[in-house]
Amino acid sequence: MRQKIFSTFEVAKMLELSPGTVANWVDAGKLKAFTTLGGHRRIKAEDLKTFLEENNIPVPQELSDRMHTAKKVLIVEDDQKFLKLMERYFRTFRKNWEIFSAADGFQAGSLVGSEKPDVVLLDIMLPDINGFKVCEIIKASNKHTLVIAVTGYDSEDIKTKILAAGADDYYVKPFKFEKLLERIEAWGDGRQGISGD
Repeated sequence: MRQKIFSTFEVAKMLELSPGTVANWVDAGKLKAFTTLGGHRRIKAEDLKTFLEENNIPVPQELSDRMHTAKKVLIVEDDQKFLKLMERYFRTFRKNWEIFSAADGFQAGSLVGSEKPDVVLLDIMLPDINGFKVCEIIKASNKHTLVIAVTGYDSEDIKTKILAAGADDYYVKPFKFEKLLERIEAWGDGRQGISGD
């Protein structure tokens, strides 16, 4: 994932300050930054957010929005009601994400090839090719794709089998969409691990 990086001018504009004020913060060591080969100061979004929070300065919505890196998400789900619910949730809370959907494994395989999603939310019990095989195909195509298995049939056997097929995480329906969103964003930040939810 490419990090969000700002110039002192971009930070100044976002905070409605003069570029000199931002440069002074950097030069005084208050705001963490690095210098490019051309001698320009650059500030990582995470460092700017930390600085603002530590100094009780409101974090602008623009910064929050830009920190949520746009992702391509493929939802593979044959239950149309649940599929629509997930689509609506992501389109409401992550407007800059591209959301695709597939109702079966064949369609999912086609979209994985054409759209190259960052994240696949994969129902295990599909009408044609089962989720285990679909997961293997996705991971063979791109091992860096985050695959989160979603199922209404919870068992240790299913969990073990789908994780062995390459899934990065396992969620049992019903679950909180907020937890799913946190898991996806933690992966985007480079923090990994099975949630157990």
